[in-house]
Amino acid sequence: MDETDVLVIGAGLAGLAFAQDVQSRGLRVRLLDKARGVGGRAATRRWDDMRIDHGAQFFTARGERLRGLVKQGIRDGWLRVWSHGFPLWDGTLRERPPSHARYAPPHGMSELPKRMAQGLRDVRTETRVVTVRRNGETWAAQSEAGETFSSRCLVLNLPPAQIIPLVGEFLDTAPLAAVQFDPAWTVLARLEQDLDADWPALEVKHPVVAWVSRDHTKRNAGAPLALVVHAQGTWSAAQGESDPELVRGQILAALRDIVESPSIRKAQSFRWRYAQPTVTFPHSYFWDRSLGLGWCGDWCGGPRIEGALVSGWSLAEAVLSEKSRGA
Repeated sequence: MDETDVLVIGAGLAGLAFAQDVQSRGLRVRLLDKARGVGGRAATRRWDDMRIDHGAQFFTARGERLRGLVKQGIRDGWLRVWSHGFPLWDGTLRERPPSHARYAPPHGMSELPKRMAQGLRDVRTETRVVTVRRNGETWAAQSEAGETFSSRCLVLNLPPAQIIPLVGEFLDTAPLAAVQFDPAWTVLARLEQDLDADWPALEVKHPVVAWVSRDHTKRNAGAPLALVVHAQGTWSAAQGESDPELVRGQILAALRDIVESPSIRKAQSFRWRYAQPTVTFPHSYFWDRSLGLGWCGDWCGGPRIEGALVSGWSLAEAVLSEKSRGA
């Protein structure tokens, strides 16, 4: 396999943001991801005739660069404002005053990473990296299928628990080991009829449920009625890898504490192992010039979509700054 300037393992939003920037400055970049598509938790599931966001539900844009991306997305028609805030349920439904915009693509959250990947020349999905070696000044990553990918610069856009076994022999991984995540069990449901509600989503304080979304309110008119329920992190952790059908029943039973008699035609459950960073890396990215090794992710820049993007952009700036100095 031909050598590239940069090899990125993990095509989540941070990896895509990094790759966009360094490729735009002339570096040859190759991205590898074990999944069938790009974007990580910015994910949309196709289910029959439905599109349902089963990971990240929306994003905000506080920084200038992301605000520019949002304006362009709205002009191009693939992005729009979903809401200016959500009520809180803590035993009682509590309205809140409108605040900053929450954005969601009508075709699903996966539209954001797909747009980011469009201009990248070498993105390979369904490619799981199992080992990483260092040969002199070159990194060599081997896939489960036996392919070898070489590069002088290696960037990891993975959860810390997956980074440590790959590169732990080359540097101190104590700061990585300190990062912690809550998992999240999620239920997706198709409704026979809509809820008697005027909110698009609820933030929830409940022993089991953390979030309820009328996902079809993001879509174009006439979309199938869909509900997304995210469980609390501590509750999800306690369930571990329990039987999905059992977990689904528990979450739907808890949902009835919050919404009255949801008319559910069918439902499925899904577990995110690394859903919400609770203890983050102390910097927005990591870059070791001597090793040509870096990492980025929402667990560096902040536990949101904008944090993931900022992490990738910041790492790219560090790498490009070094290249411009002729290092």
